[in-house]
Amino acid sequence: MFRRKIKLLKRFKEISSTLSKLGFYNVYDYFKILFGIEVEPGAKPKRIREALEKLGPSFIKLGQILSTRPDIVPVYIIDELIKLQDKVAPVDFEIIQQTLNRNYGEELYEIFSYIDPAPLASASISQVHVGYLKTGEKVAVKVKRPNLEEIIQLDSELMLMVVDFLERHFKNVKDFNLKGVIHQFRRTTLQEADFSIEAQNIKIFQENFRDYPGFKVPKCFYDISTSEVLITEFIEGTKISEVQTLKKKGLDPEDIAVRLTDAYFKMVFIDGVYHADPHPGNLFVLDDGTIVAIDFGMIAFLSKTKKKYFFDYIIAVTTLDLNLAIQFYEGFNMFTPRTDFGNFEADLQFFLEKYHNKRLDEINLREMIEDIIGFIRENHLKLPTDIAYLGKAALNLEGTVRRLHPTFNPTERLKNFVGISTKDYIKEKLSEVRDAAELSFYFIFKLEHIYRLLIRERVTFQIIFKDLEELQKFYKIQTGKIAFAIIFVGLLISSALFYTAGKDTTGLVLLVISVFIGLISFYKVLRF
Repeated sequence: MFRRKIKLLKRFKEISSTLSKLGFYNVYDYFKILFGIEVEPGAKPKRIREALEKLGPSFIKLGQILSTRPDIVPVYIIDELIKLQDKVAPVDFEIIQQTLNRNYGEELYEIFSYIDPAPLASASISQVHVGYLKTGEKVAVKVKRPNLEEIIQLDSELMLMVVDFLERHFKNVKDFNLKGVIHQFRRTTLQEADFSIEAQNIKIFQENFRDYPGFKVPKCFYDISTSEVLITEFIEGTKISEVQTLKKKGLDPEDIAVRLTDAYFKMVFIDGVYHADPHPGNLFVLDDGTIVAIDFGMIAFLSKTKKKYFFDYIIAVTTLDLNLAIQFYEGFNMFTPRTDFGNFEADLQFFLEKYHNKRLDEINLREMIEDIIGFIRENHLKLPTDIAYLGKAALNLEGTVRRLHPTFNPTERLKNFVGISTKDYIKEKLSEVRDAAELSFYFIFKLEHIYRLLIRERVTFQIIFKDLEELQKFYKIQTGKIAFAIIFVGLLISSALFYTAGKDTTGLVLLVISVFIGLISFYKVLRF
């Protein structure tokens, strides 16, 4: 425990030193600006992003998560966080070699004929090297950075300490559930750092796209991959953002944009599992036009229930059904104590009317997402992780396809998938009607039993207050303040009485103690 506290203190000093060099007074001031708790005109968003990049892997990942949370972080900062480069200084190959030796031992030289010591890419979680198997295949060797779990645990603990301080000293900070964000960061980053999970993700996508033309998931060598080392086939392709190179190879950028959009909509609306980070660095195009997606560390799932909420919302927009649209926000548990329902309903009605008469090919995806972000912030709604990841992925997709073909509108392709999925939607609705009828039939026969139970039996209703723990904590703190105040006044009066009785020494001791107790009492009043 003591050694851990020393490590925490050392890491805290490193973070403070890095921030001070960038012009931030301390860790707390930096996080106040990052979360928009305080606005400092001199703190430009670019400096905030650069600070995260310099603070290392944990903070880069935190910034990437915060870039999906417009309900917490101001939009002008999010615009900068989206540019976060997941690139860090490479680790010496000697250290990478230690990881390889730990995972393969003597078998390392039986599996690989050569691994290039120069890294192909170096990110916050891993480092990638080109390798060749004994079988002659060229592969990408993805190796986890050393001591990553310990760094993530230390940094997340420090972040929770900072958030705890902010919650105690700033009103309404608890409403943002920043601790939930930190826990999400720790969970997702540790999950992304386990390459055995990524290998399973690759298997899911390979199955989903087994017979799908024009889109490929790289082969993974499961038998020689571990939790620290992931081996996949090396993709010899062109980055999807290199539009001029694609044209020189005789490939049509608009066709690529259409196929990429279709593949992504298939993931979301049919498979229910999608690549959550489809930025240009993770997408390549082979010479025959096949699109290849890499890096499946960050994926997201959309359950049938949640897909139903999305389809309900689409129906609500097309029919101007306000109540059906509200069910979407209720289903995702987006309301907070700060939500004003009068304003919420008025803003929602305006949003529905804006998009009601538009065809899909007339809707600008980025503009619509920005409208939704503004709607969420203005009405103090809580943004679920599912929607946050989907929104970020949609923005990345929109940016990528617009670069391929500036006039291409990805929402136009949505009709193909909404049409297909509507059949399932109608079946599900019919199933719901059948279930409701069965429930009603059952309820009629049970009604008399329920009535007798209420009349003849003793029924106890228990009310559980959601914030009871917080209430108890509040009263405990207030009781402590009152106790210190009573002790302070008692000692002060006793001191005066002893002085009056001529016992100066005892009176002085009691006076000193009372002053000490008074200072503690004053500190507690200011602190809470």
